[in-house]
Amino acid sequence: MRIIGGKYRGRRLYSMPKRKDTRLLRPTTDRVKESVFSILDEYLEGTRFLDLFAGTGNVGIEAISRGVREVVFVESDKRFCELIKKNLKSLGISPDKYRIICDDFVKALKKLGRGSAKFDFIYADPPYEKGYYTKIVNLVKNLNLLDENGLLMLEEPKKNPFLPEGSRWIVERRHYGTTTLTFLNFSQPEAEDSNV
Repeated sequence: MRIIGGKYRGRRLYSMPKRKDTRLLRPTTDRVKESVFSILDEYLEGTRFLDLFAGTGNVGIEAISRGVREVVFVESDKRFCELIKKNLKSLGISPDKYRIICDDFVKALKKLGRGSAKFDFIYADPPYEKGYYTKIVNLVKNLNLLDENGLLMLEEPKKNPFLPEGSRWIVERRHYGTTTLTFLNFSQPEAEDSNV
Protein backbone atom coordinates (compact mmCIF):
# COMPACT_ATOMS: atom_id res chain seq x y z
CA MET A 1 0.00 0.00 0.00
CA ARG A 2 1.22 3.47 -0.83
CA ILE A 3 0.17 7.09 -0.57
CA ILE A 4 -1.05 8.22 -3.99
CA GLY A 5 -0.93 12.01 -3.72
CA GLY A 6 -0.09 15.03 -1.62
CA LYS A 7 2.71 15.63 0.86
CA TYR A 8 3.53 11.95 1.42
CA ARG A 9 3.03 10.81 -2.19
CA GLY A 10 4.84 7.57 -2.99
CA ARG A 11 5.48 6.63 0.65
CA ARG A 12 4.61 3.07 1.57
CA LEU A 13 2.47 1.97 4.50
CA TYR A 14 2.91 -1.02 6.74
CA SER A 15 0.27 -3.74 6.48
CA MET A 16 -0.69 -6.58 8.81
CA PRO A 17 1.28 -9.82 8.34
CA LYS A 18 -1.00 -12.64 7.24
CA ARG A 19 -2.03 -14.72 10.24
CA LYS A 20 -4.80 -17.22 10.79
CA ASP A 21 -6.25 -15.24 13.69
CA THR A 22 -6.29 -11.90 11.87
CA ARG A 23 -9.61 -10.84 10.38
CA LEU A 24 -9.72 -10.71 6.64
CA LEU A 25 -8.50 -7.26 5.66
CA ARG A 26 -9.84 -5.94 2.39
CA PRO A 27 -7.93 -2.68 2.00
CA THR A 28 -9.34 0.02 -0.22
CA THR A 29 -7.68 -0.49 -3.59
CA ASP A 30 -5.49 2.16 -5.17
CA ARG A 31 -8.03 2.49 -7.99
CA VAL A 32 -10.91 3.27 -5.61
CA LYS A 33 -8.75 5.51 -3.43
CA GLU A 34 -7.45 7.43 -6.43
CA SER A 35 -11.00 8.00 -7.67
CA VAL A 36 -12.27 9.18 -4.27
CA PHE A 37 -9.45 11.64 -3.79
CA SER A 38 -9.54 12.95 -7.35
CA ILE A 39 -13.19 13.85 -6.66
CA LEU A 40 -12.51 15.36 -3.21
CA ASP A 41 -9.05 16.83 -3.73
CA GLU A 42 -9.93 20.51 -4.19
CA TYR A 43 -12.31 20.41 -1.20
CA LEU A 44 -10.04 18.73 1.38
CA GLU A 45 -7.86 21.57 2.61
CA GLY A 46 -8.68 22.41 6.22
CA THR A 47 -11.54 19.90 6.59
CA ARG A 48 -12.30 17.19 9.16
CA PHE A 49 -12.33 13.57 7.95
CA LEU A 50 -13.57 10.39 9.66
CA ASP A 51 -12.04 7.08 8.55
CA LEU A 52 -14.51 4.44 9.78
CA PHE A 53 -13.34 0.79 9.86
CA ALA A 54 -9.91 2.26 9.29
CA GLY A 55 -7.85 -0.95 9.07
CA THR A 56 -4.28 0.19 8.31
CA GLY A 57 -5.32 3.85 8.20
CA ASN A 58 -4.75 3.87 4.45
CA VAL A 59 -7.65 6.19 3.54
CA GLY A 60 -7.30 8.59 6.45
CA ILE A 61 -3.55 8.95 5.93
CA GLU A 62 -4.18 9.74 2.26
CA ALA A 63 -6.54 12.48 3.46
CA ILE A 64 -3.86 13.90 5.78
CA SER A 65 -1.37 13.82 2.92
CA ARG A 66 -3.78 15.94 0.88
CA GLY A 67 -4.29 18.66 3.44
CA VAL A 68 -7.16 17.83 5.78
CA ARG A 69 -7.00 19.56 9.14
CA GLU A 70 -7.78 16.46 11.22
CA VAL A 71 -8.59 12.79 10.74
CA VAL A 72 -10.36 10.60 13.27
CA PHE A 73 -9.60 6.90 12.76
CA VAL A 74 -12.12 4.40 14.13
CA GLU A 75 -11.03 0.77 14.31
CA SER A 76 -12.16 -1.99 16.69
CA ASP A 77 -9.17 -4.34 16.36
CA LYS A 78 -6.34 -3.33 18.70
CA ARG A 79 -3.74 -4.81 16.36
CA PHE A 80 -4.88 -2.53 13.56
CA CYS A 81 -4.97 0.43 15.94
CA GLU A 82 -1.30 -0.20 16.66
CA LEU A 83 -0.64 -0.50 12.93
CA ILE A 84 -2.30 2.88 12.30
CA LYS A 85 -0.04 4.41 14.98
CA LYS A 86 2.99 2.78 13.36
CA ASN A 87 2.08 4.14 9.92
CA LEU A 88 1.47 7.65 11.26
CA LYS A 89 4.73 7.60 13.19
CA SER A 90 6.71 6.30 10.20
CA LEU A 91 5.54 9.32 8.19
CA GLY A 92 6.26 11.75 11.01
CA ILE A 93 2.67 12.98 11.13
CA SER A 94 2.03 15.31 14.05
CA PRO A 95 -0.39 14.00 16.72
CA ASP A 96 -2.47 17.18 16.41
CA LYS A 97 -3.51 15.99 12.92
CA TYR A 98 -5.28 12.84 14.09
CA ARG A 99 -7.15 10.93 16.76
CA ILE A 100 -7.47 7.14 16.98
CA ILE A 101 -10.55 5.61 18.59
CA CYS A 102 -9.99 1.91 19.17
CA ASP A 103 -13.55 0.75 19.78
CA ASP A 104 -16.65 -0.76 18.22
CA PHE A 105 -17.96 1.59 15.51
CA VAL A 106 -21.37 2.05 17.20
CA LYS A 107 -19.80 3.09 20.51
CA ALA A 108 -17.29 5.27 18.70
CA LEU A 109 -19.93 7.12 16.66
CA LYS A 110 -22.10 7.64 19.75
CA LYS A 111 -19.09 9.00 21.62
CA LEU A 112 -18.37 11.40 18.76
CA GLY A 113 -22.02 12.41 18.66
CA ARG A 114 -22.08 13.16 22.41
CA GLY A 115 -19.06 15.38 21.83
CA SER A 116 -20.90 17.25 19.05
CA ALA A 117 -18.25 16.20 16.53
CA LYS A 118 -18.82 17.34 12.94
CA PHE A 119 -17.11 16.06 9.83
CA ASP A 120 -16.91 17.27 6.26
CA PHE A 121 -16.24 13.75 5.01
CA ILE A 122 -16.89 10.29 6.47
CA TYR A 123 -15.44 7.27 4.69
CA ALA A 124 -16.84 3.87 5.72
CA ASP A 125 -15.44 0.58 4.47
CA PRO A 126 -17.16 -2.04 6.66
CA PRO A 127 -16.84 -5.80 6.20
CA TYR A 128 -19.27 -6.49 3.36
CA GLU A 129 -20.68 -9.64 4.94
CA LYS A 130 -21.66 -7.95 8.23
CA GLY A 131 -24.53 -5.86 6.81
CA TYR A 132 -23.65 -2.76 8.84
CA TYR A 133 -24.83 -0.25 6.22
CA THR A 134 -28.24 0.60 7.68
CA LYS A 135 -26.72 1.08 11.13
CA ILE A 136 -23.90 3.28 9.77
CA VAL A 137 -26.24 5.53 7.79
CA ASN A 138 -28.76 5.85 10.63
CA LEU A 139 -26.07 6.66 13.21
CA VAL A 140 -24.31 9.23 11.03
CA LYS A 141 -27.62 10.88 10.14
CA ASN A 142 -29.31 10.75 13.55
CA LEU A 143 -26.21 11.80 15.48
CA ASN A 144 -25.79 14.70 13.05
CA LEU A 145 -22.12 13.89 12.45
CA LEU A 146 -21.90 15.51 9.02
CA ASP A 147 -21.71 19.22 8.30
CA GLU A 148 -24.59 20.47 6.17
CA ASN A 149 -22.79 19.86 2.88
CA GLY A 150 -20.79 16.91 4.18
CA LEU A 151 -20.51 13.58 2.42
CA LEU A 152 -20.75 10.02 3.70
CA MET A 153 -18.89 7.64 1.40
CA LEU A 154 -19.70 3.93 1.56
CA GLU A 155 -17.68 1.14 0.00
CA GLU A 156 -20.16 -1.58 -0.94
CA PRO A 157 -20.26 -4.84 -2.89
CA LYS A 158 -21.38 -4.09 -6.45
CA LYS A 159 -23.75 -7.08 -6.47
CA ASN A 160 -25.67 -5.96 -3.40
CA PRO A 161 -25.64 -2.18 -2.87
CA PHE A 162 -27.24 -0.82 0.29
CA LEU A 163 -29.53 1.86 -1.19
CA PRO A 164 -31.57 1.46 -4.38
CA GLU A 165 -30.78 3.70 -7.34
CA GLY A 166 -32.73 6.93 -7.17
CA SER A 167 -32.57 7.34 -3.40
CA ARG A 168 -32.70 11.07 -2.62
CA TRP A 169 -29.59 10.83 -0.45
CA ILE A 170 -27.35 9.46 -3.21
CA VAL A 171 -25.20 12.20 -4.71
CA GLU A 172 -23.25 9.82 -6.91
CA ARG A 173 -22.53 6.14 -7.30
CA ARG A 174 -19.45 4.73 -9.02
CA HIS A 175 -18.45 1.16 -9.82
CA TYR A 176 -14.94 -0.30 -9.76
CA GLY A 177 -14.72 -4.02 -10.50
CA THR A 178 -16.63 -5.73 -7.68
CA THR A 179 -16.76 -2.53 -5.58
CA THR A 180 -19.40 0.19 -5.57
CA LEU A 181 -18.65 3.56 -4.03
CA THR A 182 -21.74 5.50 -2.94
CA PHE A 183 -21.66 9.19 -1.96
CA LEU A 184 -24.49 10.31 0.36
CA ASN A 185 -25.61 13.72 1.58
CA PHE A 186 -28.38 14.14 4.18
CA SER A 187 -29.26 17.78 3.60
CA GLN A 188 -32.13 16.72 1.31
CA PRO A 189 -35.51 16.36 3.12
CA GLU A 190 -36.22 12.75 4.05
CA ALA A 191 -38.72 10.99 1.79
CA GLU A 192 -41.68 9.25 3.40
CA ASP A 193 -40.78 6.03 1.62
CA SER A 194 -37.12 6.11 2.68
CA ASN A 195 -35.53 2.66 2.81
CA VAL A 196 -33.27 3.52 5.73
